[in-house]
Amino acid sequence: MRRQNQKTGKGPIAGFVARLHNRAFLRAVVTIVVLAIAYFAVYSPLAADIDDDVHKLAAQKKLLETVRDIESLRKEYASFKDRVPEKADTNEWVEYMLGGIRQFPLKLIVLNPAAPREVGPYKGIVMRIELDGQLRDMNDFLKWLETNRRLLRVDIMDIGTSIQTKGALVMHLTVVGVTG
Repeated sequence: MRRQNQKTGKGPIAGFVARLHNRAFLRAVVTIVVLAIAYFAVYSPLAADIDDDVHKLAAQKKLLETVRDIESLRKEYASFKDRVPEKADTNEWVEYMLGGIRQFPLKLIVLNPAAPREVGPYKGIVMRIELDGQLRDMNDFLKWLETNRRLLRVDIMDIGTSIQTKGALVMHLTVVGVTG
């Protein structure tokens, strides 16, 4: 074909234009041109924008998840915030525990507050308590600890017989009261 173009004086462009009269070749050329225009004029400029939008969407989804977690934590906190006194110190907690013990026919042997410790974002007032009495009364006192309005936890509990009085039961408790 090149020889023929040289003989007739036609260049490569004239030969290409002559081939465009073939419908199949014309379709192929038009398809390639349309795809090239679509890729370079439409897709390439938008690809970067699409990637940015995907990253922004992922960041927004993560933010939404964080907001939902915060809302959930606020609801959970609202369920027990009235059980955590804001300004309760060790002396106030000791008075509160003495008031609870007085409700039951138990003999208080020891109530020693220890140094406060960190309990997450709160302060924990630690009290070591020893009580002497009947098993039923000790059980009632433990029920009071579980169901009272303050947020507290029994870390250690041990029930045994008293060395001083034969047959009497002694309960050793380590109680942690949570304060703001």
